[in-house]
Amino acid sequence: MTELKDTSIEPGYAVQALRELGPLPGFLRALLVTDGTVTMALEAYFDEVIRISTTFQKQMQLPVAIPALGMHVGDTCYFRQVDLVGEQSNTCFASATSILNKRAIGDSLFEQLVDEHVGIGVILRNSARGSFREVLRLQVGGLMSDFDVNRTYRVSLNGVPAILITEEFPAPVYSA
Repeated sequence: MTELKDTSIEPGYAVQALRELGPLPGFLRALLVTDGTVTMALEAYFDEVIRISTTFQKQMQLPVAIPALGMHVGDTCYFRQVDLVGEQSNTCFASATSILNKRAIGDSLFEQLVDEHVGIGVILRNSARGSFREVLRLQVGGLMSDFDVNRTYRVSLNGVPAILITEEFPAPVYSA
Protein backbone atom coordinates (compact mmCIF):
# COMPACT_ATOMS: atom_id res chain seq x y z
CA MET A 1 0.00 0.00 0.00
CA THR A 2 1.45 3.39 -0.93
CA GLU A 3 0.74 6.70 0.73
CA LEU A 4 -2.37 8.36 -0.66
CA LYS A 5 -1.93 12.08 -1.08
CA ASP A 6 -4.83 14.35 -0.22
CA THR A 7 -5.47 15.71 -3.72
CA SER A 8 -9.20 16.27 -3.91
CA ILE A 9 -10.97 17.01 -7.17
CA GLU A 10 -12.33 20.51 -6.79
CA PRO A 11 -16.06 21.07 -7.42
CA GLY A 12 -16.69 21.98 -11.03
CA TYR A 13 -13.62 20.13 -12.30
CA ALA A 14 -15.18 16.67 -12.53
CA VAL A 15 -15.70 17.07 -16.28
CA GLN A 16 -12.01 17.88 -16.77
CA ALA A 17 -10.93 14.96 -14.58
CA LEU A 18 -13.17 12.62 -16.58
CA ARG A 19 -11.82 13.93 -19.91
CA GLU A 20 -8.32 13.05 -18.77
CA LEU A 21 -9.45 9.43 -18.31
CA GLY A 22 -10.48 9.16 -21.97
CA PRO A 23 -13.71 7.82 -23.45
CA LEU A 24 -15.92 5.94 -20.99
CA PRO A 25 -19.57 4.83 -21.13
CA GLY A 26 -21.94 7.50 -19.78
CA PHE A 27 -23.23 5.55 -16.79
CA LEU A 28 -19.70 4.66 -15.69
CA ARG A 29 -18.72 8.35 -15.93
CA ALA A 30 -21.67 9.20 -13.67
CA LEU A 31 -20.70 6.52 -11.12
CA LEU A 32 -17.16 7.90 -10.91
CA VAL A 33 -18.29 11.33 -9.73
CA THR A 34 -21.45 10.52 -7.81
CA ASP A 35 -21.66 11.30 -4.13
CA GLY A 36 -24.70 9.07 -3.78
CA THR A 37 -25.13 5.39 -3.09
CA VAL A 38 -23.48 3.32 -5.85
CA THR A 39 -25.46 0.19 -4.95
CA MET A 40 -28.77 1.98 -5.47
CA ALA A 41 -27.62 3.44 -8.79
CA LEU A 42 -26.50 -0.02 -9.98
CA GLU A 43 -29.85 -1.55 -9.02
CA ALA A 44 -31.74 1.15 -10.91
CA TYR A 45 -29.56 0.99 -14.02
CA PHE A 46 -29.21 -2.79 -14.34
CA ASP A 47 -32.72 -3.53 -12.98
CA GLU A 48 -31.65 -6.17 -10.48
CA VAL A 49 -30.96 -6.46 -6.79
CA ILE A 50 -27.29 -5.94 -5.91
CA ARG A 51 -25.93 -8.02 -3.04
CA ILE A 52 -22.86 -7.20 -0.99
CA SER A 53 -20.35 -10.04 -0.96
CA THR A 54 -17.67 -9.45 1.67
CA THR A 55 -14.37 -10.95 0.50
CA PHE A 56 -12.14 -9.73 3.35
CA GLN A 57 -12.61 -7.87 6.61
CA LYS A 58 -10.09 -7.36 9.40
CA GLN A 59 -8.83 -4.94 12.01
CA MET A 60 -5.16 -4.17 11.42
CA GLN A 61 -2.31 -1.75 12.01
CA LEU A 62 -1.40 0.57 9.17
CA PRO A 63 1.90 -0.19 7.43
CA VAL A 64 1.89 3.36 5.93
CA ALA A 65 0.42 6.72 6.84
CA ILE A 66 -2.90 7.76 5.32
CA PRO A 67 -2.93 11.57 5.48
CA ALA A 68 -6.40 11.68 3.91
CA LEU A 69 -7.70 10.13 7.16
CA GLY A 70 -5.19 11.75 9.51
CA MET A 71 -3.78 8.30 10.28
CA HIS A 72 -0.16 7.36 10.94
CA VAL A 73 1.96 4.24 10.59
CA GLY A 74 0.90 1.79 13.30
CA ASP A 75 -2.55 3.30 13.85
CA THR A 76 -5.34 0.77 14.12
CA CYS A 77 -7.82 0.72 11.25
CA TYR A 78 -10.49 -1.59 9.95
CA PHE A 79 -9.99 -2.90 6.43
CA ARG A 80 -12.94 -4.19 4.37
CA GLN A 81 -13.23 -5.52 0.81
CA VAL A 82 -16.55 -6.25 -0.88
CA ASP A 83 -17.90 -7.08 -4.31
CA LEU A 84 -21.20 -5.65 -5.57
CA VAL A 85 -22.83 -8.56 -7.39
CA GLY A 86 -26.07 -8.80 -9.34
CA GLU A 87 -28.41 -11.26 -7.65
CA GLN A 88 -29.83 -12.66 -10.92
CA SER A 89 -26.89 -12.22 -13.31
CA ASN A 90 -24.14 -12.99 -10.78
CA THR A 91 -22.19 -10.18 -12.49
CA CYS A 92 -19.64 -8.32 -10.38
CA PHE A 93 -20.42 -4.67 -11.11
CA ALA A 94 -17.85 -3.21 -8.72
CA SER A 95 -15.34 -4.04 -6.03
CA ALA A 96 -14.78 -1.74 -3.06
CA THR A 97 -11.98 -1.51 -0.53
CA SER A 98 -12.59 0.57 2.59
CA ILE A 99 -10.31 1.74 5.37
CA LEU A 100 -12.24 2.85 8.43
CA ASN A 101 -10.71 5.09 11.09
CA LYS A 102 -12.56 3.76 14.13
CA ARG A 103 -11.43 6.75 16.23
CA ALA A 104 -13.57 8.98 13.99
CA ILE A 105 -16.67 6.75 14.06
CA GLY A 106 -19.06 6.19 16.96
CA ASP A 107 -19.40 2.62 18.25
CA SER A 108 -22.98 2.10 17.05
CA LEU A 109 -22.27 3.40 13.55
CA PHE A 110 -19.02 1.40 13.38
CA GLU A 111 -20.88 -1.85 14.18
CA GLN A 112 -23.31 -1.11 11.34
CA LEU A 113 -20.49 -0.28 8.92
CA VAL A 114 -18.76 -3.63 9.42
CA ASP A 115 -21.97 -5.63 8.84
CA GLU A 116 -20.89 -8.01 6.10
CA HIS A 117 -24.17 -7.89 4.17
CA VAL A 118 -24.86 -4.18 3.93
CA GLY A 119 -23.15 -1.55 1.79
CA ILE A 120 -21.45 1.36 3.50
CA GLY A 121 -23.32 3.86 1.32
CA VAL A 122 -26.71 2.58 2.45
CA ILE A 123 -25.69 2.77 6.11
CA LEU A 124 -24.33 6.30 5.74
CA ARG A 125 -27.50 7.41 3.96
CA ASN A 126 -29.71 5.97 6.70
CA SER A 127 -27.62 6.58 9.84
CA ALA A 128 -25.01 9.30 9.33
CA ARG A 129 -26.79 12.52 8.49
CA GLY A 130 -23.60 14.57 8.86
CA SER A 131 -21.62 12.60 6.27
CA PHE A 132 -19.86 14.18 3.31
CA ARG A 133 -18.16 12.39 0.40
CA GLU A 134 -15.24 13.89 -1.47
CA VAL A 135 -13.71 12.27 -4.56
CA LEU A 136 -9.91 12.34 -4.25
CA ARG A 137 -8.79 10.41 -7.31
CA LEU A 138 -10.13 9.03 -10.59
CA GLN A 139 -7.95 6.55 -12.46
CA VAL A 140 -7.97 4.14 -15.38
CA GLY A 141 -6.13 0.90 -14.62
CA GLY A 142 -6.57 -1.50 -11.74
CA LEU A 143 -5.02 -0.85 -8.35
CA MET A 144 -5.75 -4.11 -6.53
CA SER A 145 -7.32 -6.22 -9.26
CA ASP A 146 -7.90 -6.48 -12.98
CA PHE A 147 -10.66 -3.87 -12.82
CA ASP A 148 -10.35 -1.11 -15.37
CA VAL A 149 -11.57 2.13 -13.80
CA ASN A 150 -11.45 3.24 -10.18
CA ARG A 151 -12.05 6.13 -7.87
CA THR A 152 -11.00 6.87 -4.33
CA TYR A 153 -13.08 9.05 -2.08
CA ARG A 154 -13.10 10.11 1.53
CA VAL A 155 -16.14 10.11 3.77
CA SER A 156 -16.15 12.66 6.58
CA LEU A 157 -18.53 12.37 9.50
CA ASN A 158 -19.39 15.66 11.18
CA GLY A 159 -16.38 17.24 9.47
CA VAL A 160 -13.89 14.54 10.56
CA PRO A 161 -12.30 12.27 7.89
CA ALA A 162 -13.45 8.76 8.81
CA ILE A 163 -13.48 6.37 5.82
CA LEU A 164 -11.39 6.04 2.68
CA ILE A 165 -13.05 4.01 -0.08
CA THR A 166 -11.65 2.85 -3.41
CA GLU A 167 -14.23 1.51 -5.83
CA GLU A 168 -13.16 -0.36 -8.93
CA PHE A 169 -15.38 -0.91 -11.97
CA PRO A 170 -14.85 -3.43 -14.80
CA ALA A 171 -15.35 -1.21 -17.88
CA PRO A 172 -16.55 -4.09 -20.15
CA VAL A 173 -19.61 -4.57 -17.91
CA TYR A 174 -20.61 -0.96 -18.61
CA SER A 175 -19.86 -1.08 -22.34
CA ALA A 176 -22.30 -3.89 -23.08
